[in-house]
Amino acid sequence: MNKIKTFCKSKTFFYIMIFFFALFLASCSKDYDYDLYARFIVGENFFEKGVFNYQDFLSYAPTHKWFDHEYGASLIYYLFFKYLGAFGLVLIQAITLFLTAFFVTKIQSVQKHAYPVTISFTALFLFLLAHQNPSLIRCHMMSFVFFAMFLYILEKTRNYDLAGKPTKLIWLIPFLVIVWNNLHGGVVSGLGIIVIYAFGAFITKQEWRKYFSVFVISVPLLAINPYGPEYCNFLISANTKKREMITEWWNVFEKRHIIYYYPLFITGIFAFLLNIIEFINKRKINVTKFLILLVTLYLGTIHVKLLSLLLIAVFSLYYNEIISLFNIRKIRVLEKLVCAGVILSACFIPLKHPNTYRTDINKFPVKEVEFIKINNIKGNILTEFGLGSYVSYKLYPDNLVYIDGRYEEVYDDKEFDNLMAFERGQDEWENVLKNYPTEILLLQKTIPVYKTIEKLNDWVKIYEGNLCGVFVKKNKARKLYKQPSEDVEYYQKLEFKNKGYFGKTKQD
Repeated sequence: MNKIKTFCKSKTFFYIMIFFFALFLASCSKDYDYDLYARFIVGENFFEKGVFNYQDFLSYAPTHKWFDHEYGASLIYYLFFKYLGAFGLVLIQAITLFLTAFFVTKIQSVQKHAYPVTISFTALFLFLLAHQNPSLIRCHMMSFVFFAMFLYILEKTRNYDLAGKPTKLIWLIPFLVIVWNNLHGGVVSGLGIIVIYAFGAFITKQEWRKYFSVFVISVPLLAINPYGPEYCNFLISANTKKREMITEWWNVFEKRHIIYYYPLFITGIFAFLLNIIEFINKRKINVTKFLILLVTLYLGTIHVKLLSLLLIAVFSLYYNEIISLFNIRKIRVLEKLVCAGVILSACFIPLKHPNTYRTDINKFPVKEVEFIKINNIKGNILTEFGLGSYVSYKLYPDNLVYIDGRYEEVYDDKEFDNLMAFERGQDEWENVLKNYPTEILLLQKTIPVYKTIEKLNDWVKIYEGNLCGVFVKKNKARKLYKQPSEDVEYYQKLEFKNKGYFGKTKQD
């Protein structure tokens, strides 16, 4: 019995609980991310066809060299899916959530006069992170892991320097930059916090040269990737691009973001106020931590997608300040309650069906694509930005799409702007139909141009599903079409079935 009690109080048991809570949260995901299917195309190309593509082959619009800044994450996701099926996608989501939380707790532990890590605080962090990233599965989750890892290395280095116990851990960063750079383009956030730590050390007259040296060494290492030095130009372009039409790149005050994103934003404001109060009371402030908070708060405010970086910064760097506001006895009671809740949540994992496929027919054009497939309707398809990857995954090579969610990786802004003008029915919206050889329209019923297309004489709606309508040119329409199945189980069985024909280029 004593051994059991000792184990339950150990760090091992703590992290086992955190992992199963992460697995529970991942199992609660109800759908996949729009770009998952593009990631599978990359994975299948590489592992099944032995092809690494530098040129696009999925689109009929003009494209440039394919800079896939997520190719490494794509390969990992595909392997998990190939060998573990749908559960593999839930599992890798849980692993990324867990590893992010793991490094957050490690950062908490290296703070001066650190409070012991708590299951309640860590569970809250995981819940908010999962809330911010609800869809399975997104490659930027890899960047959250590395961001927390870099923050741990840099914070440990800073605290050890202050204590007069230098550590060589920081020299791992250049090697990690190579790995991160080949998983996801979010590596620029890692380089950014190195600069902040160097600047913070310089201002406070501490050792700053090692941070600067690591940064100088790391930047050229970005050229170590399948695209060479040219990739660095792409990273600069991609990270400075305005994405005014993509909601996750909007600011936190946009009408549709109210409530959903405010918990994370308010968390950042709360940490900011703690800094102000500390400065008023003690006339001192931790410059480096404050700079990290300011930068991540600013980034999360102007782009809600980056609020997760703010969440990591607050829960790791300001753990002591927040936990000290609560009564220790109440925390102990809360710990027992949350611990019981986490254990109970693990029991509910099977009820969340982690091995069930999650392609939502109200999010993806499942029946509409099946209609095109069973009626052997071939040709170029104009569909919305978010739906393109799914359509390509299911219908290539019989059908090419105009553009898909890869956006800056493959397309110029002109093509994206054309699509946005078309969807909104704005001036010259017909240009995309006149200037590109479009033969099929697969349009969501909610977009403004849908009713306009219904009224045109030269386009005929041949099918209307849960999400979209399918239109073809009048001279291509037939009188009779096969109707897709209404059986949900039918689509679940064929959810990731495709023609297995990726790897061919346009030139082929």
